[in-house]
Parts: sequence; C-alpha cells; structure tokens
Amino acid sequence: MKVVDPSRDPARIPRFLRVDAAAIVDGAGFFASPGSILLELLTATDRQPEPGRDWHTRTLAVGPTSHVLDHEANRARTLRVIARPECTLIPGLVNAHTHLDLTHIGPRPHDPAEGFVKWVDMVRAVRHTEDEPIAASVRRGIELSIAAGTVAIGDIAGAPKARSSLVPWRTLREMGGRGVSFLEFFSIGKNRLGTLEWVQKQLHDAGAERAGPGPALGLQPHAPNTVALSSYRRAIEMAAAVPGVGLPLCTHLAESPEERRFIAEAAGPQRDLLERFGLWTDDILDEIGRGRHPVAHLARVLAESAERTARPMLVAHVNDADDAAIETLARTRTTVVYCPHASDYFAAATHFGPHRYRDMLAAGVPVALGTDSIINLPPDSTNPAIGISILREMRLLHQRDNTDPTTLLRMATHNGATALGLERRAFHFGTDHPTAGLLAVRGPSFVAGSTPPELLLYDNHSGVAVMAA
Repeated sequence: MKVVDPSRDPARIPRFLRVDAAAIVDGAGFFASPGSILLELLTATDRQPEPGRDWHTRTLAVGPTSHVLDHEANRARTLRVIARPECTLIPGLVNAHTHLDLTHIGPRPHDPAEGFVKWVDMVRAVRHTEDEPIAASVRRGIELSIAAGTVAIGDIAGAPKARSSLVPWRTLREMGGRGVSFLEFFSIGKNRLGTLEWVQKQLHDAGAERAGPGPALGLQPHAPNTVALSSYRRAIEMAAAVPGVGLPLCTHLAESPEERRFIAEAAGPQRDLLERFGLWTDDILDEIGRGRHPVAHLARVLAESAERTARPMLVAHVNDADDAAIETLARTRTTVVYCPHASDYFAAATHFGPHRYRDMLAAGVPVALGTDSIINLPPDSTNPAIGISILREMRLLHQRDNTDPTTLLRMATHNGATALGLERRAFHFGTDHPTAGLLAVRGPSFVAGSTPPELLLYDNHSGVAVMAA
C-alpha cells in the first residue's frame, strides 16, 4: 500500500494532479479504458496548496486518457503525473460500520456454537477502558483503514464501562478523518434515565466542536436488546434538537438469534446478561415478549427517525430479515449496513439463511458495506498491506454470491456516503466534482478496452494505493 499526500512534502505540492490507469470505473456505471483523471488541488480560499493548510480537489477532466490529455492544465508547470498502467482506478471507499476502538484486540477466533453473549463477555474483559489507550486503538484502526483504501468511516464510539465516550470522535477529528462517529449507549431497565442524562451531558461537552470541520458526531443506541423503545425515542429527540441538520442515528438490528429470542420471548442469554448485570426490571416486559421480529419491534422508531431527523436511521447487520422486515425497512427509508465477514464469523446464515442484501436492494432499501470490528476479520487484517478492508468485503460477496461488481462498488461508495451524510458526487466520477479519494487497484494483465470491474475483485491480496484524499 502507498499513501500519496502532497501536503506532507512541500517540495512536491502540485496545483494539478493527473492519474493515468489501465481503466477507470465507479459505482454509477462510469467506465473508460485506458482512463485518466485530472484534478486541481485547492485550499479553502482557492489558493495554491501550501504545507499545513487544508486542501481539497476539483475534477477538471475524467474519462479516456486521450480526452483528458487535451485539457490545458496538462501544460502547467505545477502538474504532477502518476502512472498506474497495471491498475484500475476507483473512488475512495466508505466503511459505513466499524468499531475502531477495538482495533487493539486484533482478530480473534470464535466458535459460533458458543453464542453471541460469550463473545460479548470476551470483548468486555479485554477492551481498553482508559482514554489514552482508547485513542491509540482508534488511531491504529484509522491507519489500517486508510491503508486499505477507506476514505470515510461510520465508526461506533464504544461505551467502555457502559459509559459513552467522546474520545473516538475527537481522535478521528484530530487525524483528519471523514464520516461520522456514533456515540454508543446502553439504556434499558435500571439506570436507564441516568444513561440518557450522561449522553445529554456528552453532547453538551462536545459543544462548539461539532460545528467545526471534520467527522460528524452521531448517536448509537446500541441495539433493541439493550435499549428501551422510550430511550430510542429520546435519542431521536436529542438528534432532532440539534440546530441545522441534527445528529445522524445508527443502531445494531436483527443481528443474532439471541436478539430475536429476547425480543420475541423475553428469554435467553440476553435476558440472562441483563439479570447478571443487575439491570433487569419487570417493566421491560411492557415492550418485549410479544412474539415480534426485531425489525417489527423497532418499526415505529425507524419511522419516527425518518420523520423527525434530516436523514433516516442507519441500521447495522440485519442478518435476520423476513419479507415483512424488508418492507418495513423500505417504507421507513432505512439504510442497512451489511458486514459480510462479520456475518460469516457468527454463522448468521446457519441461523437465518443467506443474507438478503440483494432482496433489500431490489426492494429499494439502500445497502452499504461495513467491516464491523477487526475482531471478526481475517487474521492478516493487522498487516498494513491488507488492513481493515472494504474491498475485501466486496470480494467475498463477488466470490460467494457472484454479485455484480458495479453493484458492489456502488454499495461501497455511493450508498455508504449517502448514509453518512457525505457529498455523493465525491464518490463517483464527473467533471467539476470534488474527489474524496482515488484508489488504484492492481489486477491481472488485461487488454485495454476490456471491461474491468471484475478485476477489482480478482485477488484478496491485490494492492490498493490511495492516490489523493
């Protein structure tokens, strides 16, 4: 992997950057082979980029190389050219659901027969709970994400000791990250109101920081088995009360058989967990134990989120989805983030059948891609040459399900960007578009003029270079 950041080297700061590749392709169907993109690098004041200043890009020309070479900027002294004749050029990728604060744990084996709650107990036992180690873990996660070509993240700012923390959000901001940091909280049974008061305090403490540039702050009521419906509604109120576009909202939903049993029967390991922690109160039975599917249980909350906030709720996983669930997700305009390796890690298909992401897309439900935490990723994900990789999630779906590569690229760029409230134009190619990032993906040799999307998904160990960000 190679990161090219002109702002790090004052002697190499160009005004114009052209990248030439064997092909260029995006999730909206754009394709040229051989292809090139010509960018103008600008500061916020449209000045020549300087060391230490923020800079952004504007696309001057993109398409067949012969066309791009006609642009007058190719004759400028401040032009830099990067040639990647062995690569396909794509937009930077979006990881719409991950847990960067758990990066220090690293990949861990798991026997699905042991159940989800035993895995949760392992995470609770080994995760960092102090600010500096948490920040270091988030920084490492960002580095491994960038190395794998991710340019925007939907990160879950975890709640060590059951207390939400602003540390992951602030660390993501300090490192110049793009996307959303979702402030996670648990709020059910005893101390439900105390937890909500703490979340409100955290939002107050974030204060004016939220107005500055950088990743947005969002709210993550954890999941239906750990958050009461009234607490979800309070989260919607807090999100809607923020001036402007409000706060984005996310939750885990329909992830595990333990969640399904808890919601439908008020029984099983999830109830045992609440009782073990002394959180169980009988008024929880006012909401659960009525035979509902988790999506049906949360349906009114999803509808209220869509009605009262700037964008509908983002829900992670939805491994468990019947036809009625998909209809509810479509009606409430909810975006699903599917994490393929995580689903396989917990053997979700054994419990629920194959994930229905393609049925969701067909029904009009936007589906983005995520990695979940590094714990459930392949062991070599700590290698910077591999990293925390959305491209690897795409490859899994192509190899396992033969999913159309352009659809996967759209899930990994456009759909994720939309879900996180980012400018969609920056994640596909067009003249006068901003550019969130460029990736050059190595593939096997092919004849210019061939169709390249499949080559993106050829080899799990192909290199990815971030050309501009």
